[in-house]
Amino acid sequence: MSTFKLEMLNSAFRGKQVRFKDGLMVGSAPECQLRASHPDIKPRHLRFFLNAGRPMCEIVDETAIIVINGQEAVKAGLKHNDVVQAGPIRLKVVDEALQSRASLKLDDLLASVEDSGDEDLYDFAKEDLFYLTTKDPTLRKRISFVIPSKDKFVDQAQVFLARLVKQGGADEEQVDAFMTCAKELILNAHRHGHKYDETKRITVRFRDDGAKLILVIEDEGPGFDHRAVIAKSTAKDAATTARDRYLAGGFGGLGFQLITKLSESLVYNDAGNLVTVVVSKTTA
Repeated sequence: MSTFKLEMLNSAFRGKQVRFKDGLMVGSAPECQLRASHPDIKPRHLRFFLNAGRPMCEIVDETAIIVINGQEAVKAGLKHNDVVQAGPIRLKVVDEALQSRASLKLDDLLASVEDSGDEDLYDFAKEDLFYLTTKDPTLRKRISFVIPSKDKFVDQAQVFLARLVKQGGADEEQVDAFMTCAKELILNAHRHGHKYDETKRITVRFRDDGAKLILVIEDEGPGFDHRAVIAKSTAKDAATTARDRYLAGGFGGLGFQLITKLSESLVYNDAGNLVTVVVSKTTA
C-alpha cells in the first residue's frame, strides 16, 4: 500500500487527508473524487497515479492548468511536502513514512525548500523583489535570494519577509513569531557567522507551504557548535540566559530560547552555518 496521502490546504476541508490512489481525479464532474465548481476547474482536470510506487500527477484536459510548488506543469513526479494547485484547490503531498519519524531531520525539512536546477536565486541588492512579488504572485510562496552582509540589507530583508508573511494569511501572532525567528537568525548570520564582514553574503530561502512557514538561512562563515549553545540556552532560566548573552556580546542565549519556543522546528546542518526554522501559520 502506498504511504502517500493528499492533504487539503484550503476550503472547508482544510486539513483533511485522502489516501493517494491510482486514478484519483480532481475536477468538477461527478465522477471526480475531489470536486469543485469553479471557472478555472475543468470537468476532468487533474489525475494522480503511481509509477513504480512513485506518486505522480498529470493534466487530463489539455486546456487545464496545474501548478506544482509555484511552477506550471503538465505531468510531474511528486515528493513529500510538494504543493499541487488546480484552480482554487491546493493539495500537499504527505508521505507517512517520513511524517511518522520521531524527529524532523534536516533532509526532510530541506525537501520542501531544496533548490531545483531552474529556480532563480535573486540578488536582493540588485533586483526590486518587492515589485517582482507583485508582478508574479507565485514568488510570495517560494523565493530564494541573497543579501550582502550589511546592516542596511539585513533590515530591508526583514521588511520584505514581513510583507510576504502578512500576505500569506498567517495569524497575527504567528506573523510575529516567524519574524522574531527570522530576525534572530539573520542577525546571527551577519554578526556572528560573518563577524560583520561586508564582503560576505547571506542566502535566504522562504517557503509558504500553506500550513507552515519555512525559512532557511545560510551564511559563508565557518559555523559554530550549535548543539552546545542551544542545549546551554534551553537549560537556563531567562534571566541567566540574558546575562550570559550580554556578556558574550549578544550571541545565542535568549535568542535561541525564543526561537525554540516560537517555532515548530529548528535544525542546523553539521557545520552550523545553515539553519532551517519552521513556524505554523495558525495558533494551536
